[in-house]
Amino acid sequence: MHDYSGLALDLTGQAFRDVWAGIRRTHGARQNKKSPILTADLRRIVAALPDTLIGARDRALLLVGFASALRRSELAALVVRDAKGHRVTFTDNGLLIELDASKTDQEGHGAVIGVPFGSHAETCPVRALRAWLEASEIPSGPVFRSVTRHGHIKESAMRGEAIGEAVKRAVIRATVASGHDMEKARVFASKVAGHSLRAGFITSADGAGAPVAKIMEQARHARFETTRGYIRAADAFRGNAASYLGL
Repeated sequence: MHDYSGLALDLTGQAFRDVWAGIRRTHGARQNKKSPILTADLRRIVAALPDTLIGARDRALLLVGFASALRRSELAALVVRDAKGHRVTFTDNGLLIELDASKTDQEGHGAVIGVPFGSHAETCPVRALRAWLEASEIPSGPVFRSVTRHGHIKESAMRGEAIGEAVKRAVIRATVASGHDMEKARVFASKVAGHSLRAGFITSADGAGAPVAKIMEQARHARFETTRGYIRAADAFRGNAASYLGL
């Protein structure tokens, strides 16, 4: 706002540092982060999805969202063929996602995300997306769309909030399928959101030994500290000194 108003702002001055420190003290409470959906969780969730049109959409949504580490707004903006948005193309190696702009790319330089074929057919994001597009007969335009209970597919893209709700519904379904009651399922679902797919990718990839640089590249993190924030909880147990105590 200072820049737009033509005012000078000295970010190195003591006055600014004092105000910024006060803001951090006032608003620096720990964020209520949602739980990541890890690879093992995703397998169970996908396995519980119904063999319906909505099930095919949600399977593709979950698997592509996880493997691409896209934000929910970016998932909502995925398109096929010549439509305006983040374009998805099938290649011999998997999916190629061309992003126009993102949260960390405000100038719109764009980015390219690759999603390779999965090792298992039932959890392969490439196969899942192709199956959804074939079942829905979407010729072009938004990839992920709302589907009515009567099987009617809308023309417009799902909103980011709707993607988050789809994740929660899938978690509830998988939790009930595993033997828990609905109340417990809703508790589990309250701990996840659309961002849980992106967070789960980072955490799972790190746990599987993926190079941090490659994780940052897929998630499009410019700073290591951002990525580090996602994997800190897992690191708390990796090589923990308490494991040497023989308790």
